[in-house]
Parts: sequence; C-alpha cells; structure tokens
Amino acid sequence: MPHSNTIWSSAQRMIDATLARLPSVAVAIVVFLIFYFGSILLSRIIRRATREHRRNLGLVFSRLAGAAVVLLGLLVALAIVAPSFQASDLIKVLGIGSVAIGFAFQNILQNFLAGLLLLWAQPFRVGDQIKLDAFEGTVEDIQTRATTIKTYDGKRVVIPNAELFTRSVTVNTAFENRRWEHELSTSAPDGLSELKSLLVETAKKVDGVLDTPAVEALVVDLGDDPSSGVVKLKLVWWTKSSRQHEMLTSNDRILTAIREILRRQTANPSAQGKPRPDETNLRAA
Repeated sequence: MPHSNTIWSSAQRMIDATLARLPSVAVAIVVFLIFYFGSILLSRIIRRATREHRRNLGLVFSRLAGAAVVLLGLLVALAIVAPSFQASDLIKVLGIGSVAIGFAFQNILQNFLAGLLLLWAQPFRVGDQIKLDAFEGTVEDIQTRATTIKTYDGKRVVIPNAELFTRSVTVNTAFENRRWEHELSTSAPDGLSELKSLLVETAKKVDGVLDTPAVEALVVDLGDDPSSGVVKLKLVWWTKSSRQHEMLTSNDRILTAIREILRRQTANPSAQGKPRPDETNLRAA
C-alpha cells in the first residue's frame, strides 16, 4: 500500500502542475494564433504590394515574412508556457549541428540565394523565352530553388537557379525586335547588284519585316577561290516579334517569297547569265 500511495501522490502532483499551467497554455495558444493570423495578413499585404511589378519576388518575401512571424510567435508562446525558456538555448542547440547542416544543405542554400537574386534582378521573367546550353524554351515559373521552362517541343525542364545565375543565359525575348539572317551563294559574277536589290525588295514586301532597321543584302565571302566567281551573300532583316513561333512564321514567308522569285528568274530565259543561288543556310542572330 505505501507503494500505491507514492504512485498516487506523484500522479496527483503531475495533475496539479498541469492544471496550474493551463492558464499559461491557453494564453500561449491565443498568442500563437494571433501571430499566425498576423503572418497571413502580412503575407497578403506583401503580395498585393508587389503584384504588378515583382509578383514572384513578392511571393517569396511574403512566405519568408510569414514564416518569421510564425517562428516569433512560437518563441513567445514557449516563453509563456515555460518562463525559464530562452531563445539563446534554442540557438545553442541548433549551433551544434550547424556545420553538418551547412554541408548537407549547401546546394539547396546556393540555389535559394540564387533564386532570390534572380527574382530581384529580373534578368528574365515568366513568359520570356530563354536558352541555356541545349535547353531552350518559355519560362513557366521562377521559384526559389529552380526555374521551370517549357521547350518548343512540349517538354518541361527544371533548371537549378544556381546554373542560371552563374552561367550565360540568352534571353531571346529581352527586346521587342529581333534580327534574322539568310545566307546564300551565287556562282555567276554578273548581275550581282541586281540580285541584291531583288532580294531586298522581296524581303521588304513580306508581312512582319520592319522597314527600320533596313533590309540589307551583303557580300560576306568570295569562297576559297575568288577567281571561281562564287560569291556568298547574307540577307539581313528585322522582325517585330522576338518570339519563336512568330519568327519562324515570318521566316517561312520571306524564304518562300525569295525562293519563288529566284525560281521565276531561273525559269526566265532573259535571266540567263544572272547570279543563281546554290546553297542556303538559315539562322537567327
């Protein structure tokens, strides 16, 4: 019986201690809920303030601010329940494994910081078309860890932000207009000026080709043997849109028109002796 009395006394003391802490626990819960709902309100305010200009950056900062407020509320609640608790105690506990955690999360932290810098500097935005090495497509989302792009053939590629921050990225849609080039060679030296004028006039009539900067047909190479009469020309023009689909459509129109004009010239007996296109190579500048 003495043993049973000891157990009952211990249980009674625990119950009394718990009941004595109930008011503090209730206050701590209320305080934590206040901080929690305050974090939600703060997050919404930040998102609304950055909605028009830097939506993604505002989303990240709203989450970070919300998490910081919740953490602060948790520390205050713990201090109410356990007055002897100090934030320095938690910092000391976390400091024990900080080195190991740092090594384990090195890549994650690197990508996170790179993501914040990308969102702040905004070298590209959601909807831009970018190219990194073999990956090229439209930016779908920019998060703190990685950026997602959709390639032109319908694939999704997730690129770590550290790669985008430390390597050279081509932003195809950074400017409104974009230049295209078309190279061809002619095997006859006579009538070169006429051919250049014909190419320029044909390109200028195609929808989507800008008048300024002007369309140009330039001699870029005389071949390995200048005496052979082979001349390489480069037709240069600018289009209004810099997006991939619109540019390919514009290219299709201009190359189809040039091909048709040259075909008619070749079929016309009066065009004999004039330059004839032999090789073509299309690329965007």
